[in-house]
Amino acid sequence: MQIIGVVYPLRVITRGMFAMPVLDAGQRQKIEEALIRKAEDLARRMRREAETAPPDQIDALATAMTEMLKAKEFPSVRAAEFREMTKIIQRGAYQRSVDTLLIQAERCGHRGDDKGRNALLTSAKDHFSKALRFGADDEFRHGVERRVQATLMTSKDGVDDRTKDAAKRKLDQHDVGAKPPNGVEHRRAIRYMDPVLTVEAEGRRCTTVNWSTRGLLVDLPPEEFHHAIGGKLRLELRCAELPGIGGRQIAHVVRLDPDRRMVALTFPDISTVILELMHAMKDAGIKPEPER
Repeated sequence: MQIIGVVYPLRVITRGMFAMPVLDAGQRQKIEEALIRKAEDLARRMRREAETAPPDQIDALATAMTEMLKAKEFPSVRAAEFREMTKIIQRGAYQRSVDTLLIQAERCGHRGDDKGRNALLTSAKDHFSKALRFGADDEFRHGVERRVQATLMTSKDGVDDRTKDAAKRKLDQHDVGAKPPNGVEHRRAIRYMDPVLTVEAEGRRCTTVNWSTRGLLVDLPPEEFHHAIGGKLRLELRCAELPGIGGRQIAHVVRLDPDRRMVALTFPDISTVILELMHAMKDAGIKPEPER
């Protein structure tokens, strides 16, 4: 009993010696601001690297973000915003990876390399499931399903009629947007007219005639545009109805239309910036209007 009586007060003293100091409001605010700056820097790095880096590298950065947001001083509302932003960036990275893998698989099919094609499709399937887990929508899912089906039936002789018919039936089954007048859809992504996006191309501001995850048609007279077909440029994409959403996107010139005073641009891969805008539109209750 005497031993217990000695130990107990020592334990109390020990706890008191190592007690954490209480932060005042000013100190807490400085810590919060420092943590937010670090999270913003990491988010910018994720966006930048997501344009070219493999998804697992983005996942590693996302893990670092998750650990940072666990700090008890991190404001809970801002932490939720950064979690959602991280999820969007990861989703875009996996969607872009699926697109790249399917393109490579299609090329293998055209070469008659069935083994290489199947290996790429296996990787695409894994990344496809992760994209869905991070919130990829039905448009993405149906598009991938059609492309996988076509790729599986592709050989050195091209895509057979059976696969073309099956893809058409799949497209008709899922009304995912506007189709051209003859009823045959050759585009790899739906084009939208509204809401109009603002595009800054090397100091020149213009707006979209239509846009998709694969490219843009902008109302910019070709004679005022200093790039030839195939030229590469960096864009800034924004939507007036979604302040703070948007970002940089690499694009290539694919068509100059002096009669309609327009320029067509394409993205190297599915645009993560456009995907983020589309998800933000969905959250804001904005339904994009497909081109008719």
